[in-house]
Amino acid sequence: MQRVWRTVTGFYHVCARGTGKQLIFETDDDRWEFLELMRDCCREAGVTIVAWCLMDDHVDLVLLDYEDEMSAAMQRLLLTYARRFNKRTGRAGCLFRERFERRSLDTDWQVMEAIRSVHANPQEAGIALIERYPWSSFAEYLRAYDNDMTRGFSDPSCVLELFGSAKAFIAYSLSTPDSGEPALCDMKETEWERHAFAEKLAKGLGVPLHVVKAAPSAQRNVVILGLHDAGFTVRQIERYTGIGKSTVSRIVRARARAAVRTGGNVV
Repeated sequence: MQRVWRTVTGFYHVCARGTGKQLIFETDDDRWEFLELMRDCCREAGVTIVAWCLMDDHVDLVLLDYEDEMSAAMQRLLLTYARRFNKRTGRAGCLFRERFERRSLDTDWQVMEAIRSVHANPQEAGIALIERYPWSSFAEYLRAYDNDMTRGFSDPSCVLELFGSAKAFIAYSLSTPDSGEPALCDMKETEWERHAFAEKLAKGLGVPLHVVKAAPSAQRNVVILGLHDAGFTVRQIERYTGIGKSTVSRIVRARARAAVRTGGNVV
């Protein structure tokens, strides 16, 4: 997996492997401990766990990290778990490879493919069907589509709109890269066109898309409102600019309230 240090979208595909194909989980208790530690480390660092899968000798994740805190969170997670695992099992030495792998996900298509790939791990390894494997976030996605508020270890909410529905998510998840046309065959072209249009629009408004987050608030707001007026959703604006959806929503709502007060004459 190619190591890329930053991505403008904040999404990364991450993999941590046991050194020398070392098993990193021996029991279900090991897996529960890792998941709880993963949740705590990511929460404290402000990193969102988008998808996860635990295999015997590696962990596969999709993470959302706007503040470049992922390395610290992963290092703490892997070192803490390794110490506990070694103490419990009586082994010594490194449990994980020296560096975890990460690859930037720069388009909706890449995010969707990474999530599909993470959930497909057990099936591709011949261990279990995707939908029957207990140690992945696949079931958490299905609960999210059903508006089940049961908290899991992932937060699928930031990517649910990419798939559109539970049926589309299942169809896409169970597809394979070499099985012919992908479930959403026009997504790649549409995403590239959408992102290119957002780039062009932002530049036309005076701020390149990748620096909108650091721009003065007045300039930032102009770009956000311009993107929203052009039909981009709050979540899309969040992904393209790195600005949190709560901030984007607040700016859009403030303009709407001002328009109501002035009879719709706010520009």
